[in-house]
Amino acid sequence: MENFVKIKPCKKVPTLTVDKKKTNGWLLELISDRDGFTKNMRGQVYMTVLAPGIEKGYHIHAGAQYFITCIRGNITSTIYKNRFTKQTIKSGEGDFKTYELPLGSAHFMSNKKGKKDAWVLCYRYPAWSPDFEEQLDILPKEIETEKAWREITSFVESFKKKNK
Repeated sequence: MENFVKIKPCKKVPTLTVDKKKTNGWLLELISDRDGFTKNMRGQVYMTVLAPGIEKGYHIHAGAQYFITCIRGNITSTIYKNRFTKQTIKSGEGDFKTYELPLGSAHFMSNKKGKKDAWVLCYRYPAWSPDFEEQLDILPKEIETEKAWREITSFVESFKKKNK
């Protein structure tokens, strides 16, 4: 029997809490323009998993566009436009939707009330790369502080200057 179908093993990567002290789930890279396998696509698609009781974030992306869809279970996302303006989105089973995270917005996902794992598909452009340092993590207890927003603003401005 001839094997003629190309197969790419998917990368499973543990995700960490903002303080990087413990694992809070995992992600599975499905396709990426950097994997040497996927054709005719720009960016990356991966699935991240939030176990019941788990929260991920806050963090910002200064240089990557994100589109989020919860395909199993349910999540609550909180997205900050600035220190004083935020929006909460509930999505998942019974209410499937895709939403875009504005560049530089602080965001957070929670499966705090879930009874099963929440599976979340993420499309990002450009694809993640260790040399593309565009993510800043923020502790949840600090998200509404003036200090955090000074740091966010400085990080985004510095990123823009470096990547002109």
